[in-house]
Amino acid sequence: MDALLASAGPLISNNKKNYKGKTSSSSSSNYIKKQGPTSHQTITRKDGTKIDPSLDSILGNTRIPSSFHQSNLATGSGSGSGSGSKPLISDLDLSKIKDKKLRSKLTRQDLNNKQLILERNQVNDWINKSISGSKGEIEVEEELGEKTWRIKQNEIQNFIGTSNKSKKFDLKFEGMGSYKIDYTKNGRHLAIASSSGHVATFDWQAGKLHSEIQLKESVRDIKFLHSEDFYAVAQKRYVFIYDQNGVELHKLKQHIDPTHMEFLPYHYLLTTVGHAGYLKYHDTSTGVMLTQIPTHLGSPHSMAQNPHSAIIHLGHANGTMSLWSPNMTTPHVKLLAHRGPVNGIAVDPSEGSAGRYVATSGMDGMVKIWDGRMWGKEVRQWHVRNQITNLAYSGMGMLSVGGKSGVTIYKDLQEGNLNNTPTPYLTLPLPSLTCSSIKFCPFEDLLCIGHEKGISSLLIPGSGEPNFDSNEADLYETYSRKRERDVRGLLDKIKPELITLDTDFLGKINESRGGETFEERNKRSFRQLGRLERLRINGKADENEINQLESENENENENELKQNTKEEKIKRKMKGKGGSTSRYLRKKQKKNIIDNSLLTMKAKVSAQRKAEETKRKIASGEIIKETGALARFG
Repeated sequence: MDALLASAGPLISNNKKNYKGKTSSSSSSNYIKKQGPTSHQTITRKDGTKIDPSLDSILGNTRIPSSFHQSNLATGSGSGSGSGSKPLISDLDLSKIKDKKLRSKLTRQDLNNKQLILERNQVNDWINKSISGSKGEIEVEEELGEKTWRIKQNEIQNFIGTSNKSKKFDLKFEGMGSYKIDYTKNGRHLAIASSSGHVATFDWQAGKLHSEIQLKESVRDIKFLHSEDFYAVAQKRYVFIYDQNGVELHKLKQHIDPTHMEFLPYHYLLTTVGHAGYLKYHDTSTGVMLTQIPTHLGSPHSMAQNPHSAIIHLGHANGTMSLWSPNMTTPHVKLLAHRGPVNGIAVDPSEGSAGRYVATSGMDGMVKIWDGRMWGKEVRQWHVRNQITNLAYSGMGMLSVGGKSGVTIYKDLQEGNLNNTPTPYLTLPLPSLTCSSIKFCPFEDLLCIGHEKGISSLLIPGSGEPNFDSNEADLYETYSRKRERDVRGLLDKIKPELITLDTDFLGKINESRGGETFEERNKRSFRQLGRLERLRINGKADENEINQLESENENENENELKQNTKEEKIKRKMKGKGGSTSRYLRKKQKKNIIDNSLLTMKAKVSAQRKAEETKRKIASGEIIKETGALARFG
């Protein structure tokens, strides 16, 4: 910039040359008329000061061009660059520059600077809003009486980008029954299944259909497995597993009459529950049925999993909610949640909750929020006029309540006055339709609803998690990355024994073994030390006493060593007749109890020895065996 201004200095000089090359002046001047100085040369004034004409030649004629005024330039400022900052080029009179190329270059550079300043201010404002708590949600003027729940989907579409408008779609299937839906972990692929047997999987972002089959029997649920290549379908009688092309791979006959399914991605466990009330865990990586647990509560009405602890939540007809893991045959928690059947359960997967908050809904029309650290009392409850059918949580902690005539979205349920009914964030009416399944799309501000006439994808601003881990769920993964993720997932598979209600339990020390580390156990207190060690620390031990105590300790150590050596020799003696039997008897002799199995073993051994002795005597001639008719009575 300084170089450009320096080159502009001589061009703005008032000295002019005619066509003959002579210099003329249009106004009187105190300086001697001579050829103008070049750049980086100084001239002396009458008062003795020296100035650089390349810097000061235009200072007397500077002004703000009218084209850069705030009224004429949206990116500019009428007062220049502000106090305390370097002046912009627009603060200078560019019209005085005679060189057209230089003037146009300075003008373009000034406009770019103005635009950069505006963009920087916009970014700073966005960062400040993000830090202050804005999550991309709808903002209204509450002072003017505006409410977010009054905003409709058409209004939201008018204020969003073109790329996001295409994410809202409706798929209509008349006469196919109610639909169940499920997303993959990265939210890119969608699976739908109707109650009449229509099943389809597709990449909803690219609009690519993977498979579409007609099973011609009732379907109750559908779930993706570890990737979009495989999905499980709960059909009328059994659970079937299909690949991405719709080809049947497995028929799981152990899962009879399934009604609900969940898949644990880190443990590779497919969990089902059916009309018989048996909770079954099936390992999809090995094909082994892990366990089946009777709940003794009949057919459940709802099922959900905690993504942070892999605990399965079941809602039953008698109003109870139970929490299960494959390591226990009894529930971890059995809670009376409602006065009617529990038809909806959802676990908050947001980062702030970490699976702590659980929402339940019942046929009594109540929605309750529970805290996993304190199951005795609900955090919040309110009554809903609409008959509730489903619940779902988004990645940012928004709760959707689906019913017979629409869906209602709530946010910030753990804030504000917990005794009052929360104000809805958005309401999505579905006239004459019943919501059979609802799912929030991971990492997107979308809510997918399944009903009798197909599925509908609705825009919910601020519901999706904006940040994602590419190693965990990559939205733009390639074929090689997907193959690597499948292999790594199998290598990092978590054992089902580690599923526990208290996730903080893992990594701690067992309290039954002292509840302390090895180093802490070695740091014994002074009172726990031996007499010789205490004397040495206090400096009161005599040499004779120390030698005597050391000799006693050596004798004790020698006796222990001899005893251990003798026991090892007895253990290592493996040869000879009846070696294993004698070892077994020696073990049993140490117990001072009467054992029936031990007595039976002793009698058997003595009978064998007696028979062998009799045979030996007969062979040697000591006993003559009768061979006549009376030999049978011998």
